[in-house]
Amino acid sequence: MAYSEIYLYSPLSPHTVCEGQNRALLLQFILSEIFHAKDAHEKDDPLEFVFSSPACFFPYDWSCEVGCINKIEEHGHLLEYAFPELQEATEQFHACLEEALRYVTSQRKIGEEISTPKLKNALADMVRHLQPFLIAAKESENLLLFLLKNGGEFSELCGPATLPELLKRLYPDGLEKITGLLKQGYQSRGFDTLLPEIDRLIVRVNEA
Repeated sequence: MAYSEIYLYSPLSPHTVCEGQNRALLLQFILSEIFHAKDAHEKDDPLEFVFSSPACFFPYDWSCEVGCINKIEEHGHLLEYAFPELQEATEQFHACLEEALRYVTSQRKIGEEISTPKLKNALADMVRHLQPFLIAAKESENLLLFLLKNGGEFSELCGPATLPELLKRLYPDGLEKITGLLKQGYQSRGFDTLLPEIDRLIVRVNEA
């Protein structure tokens, strides 16, 4: 019988991750968990919110708390299917993630607290290693809007210049190009109510 990898947390799979806007959605899932890991640690939430023991008794442990880094690891397995042309970038992201996992796991084993600076640096490295994938999926207006909405998270984790510099890498022609793409994409889908929010978010980036 053919082996099939089980995905516990991701609604995507190797067979669906390239459909429609799912590549961009995968990147949003990963970034969301990175930001959630930072927030959970800063709020002194239980360690299980950041990193938990791997599921060993599937499907009976479905109700256990799952750490953000665990979810990042599972979503990360789908990068090679979503972006087969970015094999080197995928390997680099996995190496970065593995380094974070080794650190968190070792601290858990010896009962020591996770260092906030070390965890933030590890999470920030993950964000930086996602940039090639973000560039590859830049045509998605959903991804662009997600990036704009989470400007504060990027600033807190990686520094205030991170999002403006990332957007410049995505579209060297500037924010006017991004504004036009966003408005065209959402207007064509009937989401005219989003246009004022797009303008507000662009102004916020300009003021950063």
